[in-house]
Amino acid sequence: MKKKRFAPLALAAAALLGAAFLAPMPARAESAAVVSPDGTLYEVFPARYGDVVVVPEGSPDANLQVLALRVTPSGQPGHLELVDGTVDANAEGSVSIELEETTRTLFVAYTKANGLMADMHVAVRRDGAWSGQDILSNRGFYLSYNPKVVVTRQSYFDFDAEGMPVTKSRSIFSLVWWEESGPTQARYAPIFVEDGELRVDAVQPWNLNELAGAAGPTDSTGLPLSAYTFPSVQADPSTNGGVIVSFANLATHTQQVLRISFVDDLVKLSPPGATRVPDDVWARGHVPIGRSGGAGRIPAIMDTGALVGATISSSGITTFHWVEGGAMNFVRSDDAEGAVTRRIALRDDLSAEKALRLVRSLAEKN
Repeated sequence: MKKKRFAPLALAAAALLGAAFLAPMPARAESAAVVSPDGTLYEVFPARYGDVVVVPEGSPDANLQVLALRVTPSGQPGHLELVDGTVDANAEGSVSIELEETTRTLFVAYTKANGLMADMHVAVRRDGAWSGQDILSNRGFYLSYNPKVVVTRQSYFDFDAEGMPVTKSRSIFSLVWWEESGPTQARYAPIFVEDGELRVDAVQPWNLNELAGAAGPTDSTGLPLSAYTFPSVQADPSTNGGVIVSFANLATHTQQVLRISFVDDLVKLSPPGATRVPDDVWARGHVPIGRSGGAGRIPAIMDTGALVGATISSSGITTFHWVEGGAMNFVRSDDAEGAVTRRIALRDDLSAEKALRLVRSLAEKN
């Protein structure tokens, strides 16, 4: 039976926060990992404070739930660290991580319970030091969950120290997540690394419905929670450092695909004779430019308590996949009404990882 939403935010609150207060582990807290080109493995996972930091015997802090980072260089022993911002009584939720290879900057996005609400946080590790940032939520009651992050590189034109045009490169962390609030919808925030400087202080979140030019009242009546709360993001190789996102637009009741890019010629936008980029032009360089990449059906048959991933094809078709009931399950945004979930039974010689590779290969062809 589908879990329908009978009152605004009620089911979302139960799904996200209920388990956090009644169970010893945060709701949906799972591990996430990424590996660098030199073979260093970075893993973020739920842990006890006492498992990461030595505390006095019998200390009440020992059982405090935190997020831990294990860093394991290739062929060497690993070591543990605390993820910035997680040492408190508030439960952490879903996690996504990404590594920017040029500056070896690790980006960790996670949700955190805040009373009856849940915030979106990012923690950044660079040169062994941590810094953190809260992502501003929409006004009113809000729940943030299911973050996904990807990093891309963009070449752009700027002025050098002598005022001459020069080509530079910057890294862009693109973060998407779902937020239950007044306009319940997916959100997007870009975070830039420019000239070796991480600009966490200038994070601006955007409502994806508005960025897609299709905003309005949202309604999820009749849809299971899992059908619309898993936005996805991936690099868009057809652009200069852009990304492609897929999200459920509850204003238009469609699964929308949006291609997002950024201005890459700040010199051209500057006044004639300028030798530096004016502040207003610099700000324009951080404003996402969205254009439609397609639309399809919100997967109403995707009724699951499992974590859902997605693969977006170059033609704008989204394939959702999740492991449940001993099988790799998947549905597509171009499925006809009445279509059923496809299932690949898992076996000893057909692991979830292998089945996922098969599903992704199929998704990328369409």
